[in-house]
Amino acid sequence: MTALAVDALAAVRAAGGDVRLVGPHRLKLIAPRALPDDLIEQVRAAKPDLLKLLQNKTDETLGTRTNWGEPEEERAAIVEFDGGARRPWAEALARLDPANPPADVPLARWQQFIDDCGRFFDLGWANLAEASGWGPLDLFGCDRERPLARYDHMGLLWVLQGRKLLAS
Repeated sequence: MTALAVDALAAVRAAGGDVRLVGPHRLKLIAPRALPDDLIEQVRAAKPDLLKLLQNKTDETLGTRTNWGEPEEERAAIVEFDGGARRPWAEALARLDPANPPADVPLARWQQFIDDCGRFFDLGWANLAEASGWGPLDLFGCDRERPLARYDHMGLLWVLQGRKLLAS
């Protein structure tokens, strides 16, 4: 990995965009508005190193990363379009690995949390929650060091534990 790739990625993110890995040799440039031509050229010039950077699991500059490929993109699209979730929430759910829980979270509890998140989106609760002023921490948050230790730090979906969500 070169500084060219890190600089290109940082410049795109500073412009409000992002570079996503959508295949082993393919990148997707996403931005809310057109990026300057020189920035697009910078990304093209850095493409081989950006591919390596985005495929790596760890990097001193960016910290731990999760590979993003077609399966994750498909899961995110399903959550976004079928479940009506906003894209950042859909991508966050797509990144959760049911076989790899955080420290201090039993595997069955972690899988239940992921199932509860999926049902939350599938049943259309995301839009209602957002319209009611609920944010990501209110819904998905937990204590960073010990996720199950503090109920006052748990978001709604950690508390559900398979129970039905009802509106009043």
